[in-house]
Amino acid sequence: MGGNDGVPGGSLVAKALYNEGVEQIFSLSGGHINPIFDGCLSEGVRIIDTHHEQAAVHMAEGWARYSGKPGVAVVTAGPGVVNALPGMAVAAQSGVPLVLIGGRSSLARRDIGAMQDIDQLELMRPLTKWARQVYQVERIPEYVASAFRQAVSGRPGPVFLEIPVDIMNEKTDPGNVRFPTAYYCTARPCAEGCDIKKAAQILASARRPVILAGSGVFWSGASAELQNFAETLGIPVYTRNMGRGTFPEDHPLAGGFFPIGLMQADAALILGTRLDWTVGYGRPPLLKMSTNTIHVDIEPSEIGQNRPASFGLTGDIKAVLEQLAGELKPEQMQVESNWPDTIKVMREAARESAVQGADPEAEFIHPALLCRELRSLLPNDASLVVDGGDIAGFSVLTMDALSPSSLIWIGAFGHLGVGLPFAIAGKLANPARPVVLITGDGAFGFSAMELATAVRHKIPVITIIANDGGWGQIRRGQRRDYGRTVGVELGSLRFDQIATILGGFGTHVEKLEDLKPALDAAMECGLPACINVRTDPESGFAGMDLPWKIN
Repeated sequence: MGGNDGVPGGSLVAKALYNEGVEQIFSLSGGHINPIFDGCLSEGVRIIDTHHEQAAVHMAEGWARYSGKPGVAVVTAGPGVVNALPGMAVAAQSGVPLVLIGGRSSLARRDIGAMQDIDQLELMRPLTKWARQVYQVERIPEYVASAFRQAVSGRPGPVFLEIPVDIMNEKTDPGNVRFPTAYYCTARPCAEGCDIKKAAQILASARRPVILAGSGVFWSGASAELQNFAETLGIPVYTRNMGRGTFPEDHPLAGGFFPIGLMQADAALILGTRLDWTVGYGRPPLLKMSTNTIHVDIEPSEIGQNRPASFGLTGDIKAVLEQLAGELKPEQMQVESNWPDTIKVMREAARESAVQGADPEAEFIHPALLCRELRSLLPNDASLVVDGGDIAGFSVLTMDALSPSSLIWIGAFGHLGVGLPFAIAGKLANPARPVVLITGDGAFGFSAMELATAVRHKIPVITIIANDGGWGQIRRGQRRDYGRTVGVELGSLRFDQIATILGGFGTHVEKLEDLKPALDAAMECGLPACINVRTDPESGFAGMDLPWKIN
């Protein structure tokens, strides 16, 4: 052990994070992690302190979604780690690279009833790609490096590193410490050449092919390759989850988010996305069993999940697209001349269905009209974060993603409350880009106090709350199934007033024509802003009643 002139473990953590290029950590203070906080001050790593550890982890995930690099959350022992579990579950389901560092009771007092002590590794293992504890102070940089490498290797995901408080406080001679170098693999795994040829033959002979592009396209950085591939061969593209915006949705070949055209497709190239409930598990009626499917994923276990794949190509999306592009020529393609137009017609019909019957003069604002109006008002470089139930459905259906990370939603896990943390992280990652959160009132309640976090750190995000006074999606289901409701009414809370009390800007909107002046004021105020919009409690998102079973 080092003497008083040694370097403490907390400082080694901070130095290792700095070496990774970490600009800030998301955290809530606690005695077990004070050494890391002190080290971050010395290293110039910013600390975004939150009101809840769950929000801190969501912010770390949001940072990864916007920057493409792992986000970092640091939480204290016991309750802090337990509070972080929901955020880790979301990151695990979404396949987002995230490093969570947790404090732990000292090794000296392990298993004798120390304060805030619990078996944290066992809690975290089901939700992580990798979970470890540090036992020697001089090995801290080695473990931090391993955590980052594991988070981004193969299919991305969250990892957990636990450091006991006595290890963090222990000092060691700097000469005993090794900071790893050159520990990332930059090679992109490719598919087998013979399989590429067979997959290319399927696409070349297809009359109505489609591409279903998911999060793997984003994490691979394959946006340009996807656009070039689709344009060269004339194949329409649907985008999913983090794939939104990797193919601009104002493009003539863009199908948008809801893959209705799969019903008529005779071939589907599935790029880095799970065949989960949002796409009918890849089964009829959405995707016929006779449709040829080419499933590309960096994780082999995803291929053939829920339906057999005509061909499975294991590899990095960017690399595989380049392989396929080298095998296919435009003159080989047999795509029906009107197929892209058919996709566009179906997309516009779905959008119009959202506003059918909506009355602009009604007492309350229809949420689909709110989304459509917002789409017309936001600048093209705006980043939209979507959270909630009904309002999330209306938003992802009616609004465009024009670039990567320009439309981020709650995802297939359906975990509410991520919106404000994601938005805060988005503004930190791109300070010059307007970041707008559109959320339901129920979803907003999960992380409402993070408005104070945004005020404290001067992060001017704009929150638009579609306030229908309750858990609208669940309320509608109860009425349909039981003819009565319980536990679904929240009342018409004035969240705009809460924002003002917390030091931000707040305004209330009851008529659609008042949205523009409210949005203009929010963008010009330079403060975290909240626009509370009174929406129609009777207008639910019919898209949840999909033609394929979701549960």
